[in-house]
Amino acid sequence: MKKYLLKYSIEFLVIVMGISISFLMEKRNANKYKEELKNQSLQRIIKNTEVDLNDFDFNYNVNKSASKAINWLVENNDNLLNISNDSVGFYLNNAVLLNTIFVDNQEEYRALQNSGLIELIENEKVVTYLQNKYIYHEFYKKIEAEIMTEGRALSDFLYENTVLKDEKRDDYGYYYNRVSKLKNTIPNEVLERLKNKKGLHDYYVNAIKNRIINDSLLIDYLNTEAITQ
Repeated sequence: MKKYLLKYSIEFLVIVMGISISFLMEKRNANKYKEELKNQSLQRIIKNTEVDLNDFDFNYNVNKSASKAINWLVENNDNLLNISNDSVGFYLNNAVLLNTIFVDNQEEYRALQNSGLIELIENEKVVTYLQNKYIYHEFYKKIEAEIMTEGRALSDFLYENTVLKDEKRDDYGYYYNRVSKLKNTIPNEVLERLKNKKGLHDYYVNAIKNRIINDSLLIDYLNTEAITQ
C-alpha cells in the first residue's frame, strides 16, 4: 500500500510541476510578447518624433520669418513710401500670409496608451515626456489657428495694396514676389493687428524651440527604453 501511495504521490507531484512549469513558460512568453509589442510601438513613436522634429524645424523658421517681416514693417512704417515697392511688397506678403499647419501622428501613442503597454515602460521620464508631448501638440495647433485668424483679417489689406508679380516660391514653398501699391503708410488699425500677429508668432516660435529640445531628449529616452528589443 505504501508503495502505491508513494508512486501516485510522485506522479501527482510530476503532474503539478509540469502544469506549473507550463504555466510559468506561458506567462513568460506572454510577457515577452507584450514587451516586444511595447518596443515595436516605441520604435514607431521614435520615427514619428523624428518626423515631428523636421516639421517643427520648418515651422520654427516660417514663423520666425513672419515675425521678422512684421517687425520690419512696424519699424519702417513712417518711411515706407521712400523704400522700394518690391521690398515693401515682400515684407507685407510674409507678414500676412506666412503661417504653418502642424499635422502630427498620435495613432501609435494612443495605441500604446489604450492597450496598457505604456505601463511596461520602466523609465518614468519616457512616460512623462510622451504625455507632455501630445498635450502640447494640441496647444500648438490652437496657436496656429489664432495666427490664421489674424492672417485672414489682414488678407484684404494685403490684396488691395500689393500685386503678385509671378509665382516664384521661397525656400519654404510660399509665394513671395509681391509689389506694393501703397499710397500711404499702413493704417494704425492694421499695424496694431500686425503687432498682435507678431506676438502670436513669437510665442509659437519659443514654444516650438522648447519642443525641439524636449523631443530630442525624448528620442534618447525612447532609444534607451527599447534597447533591450
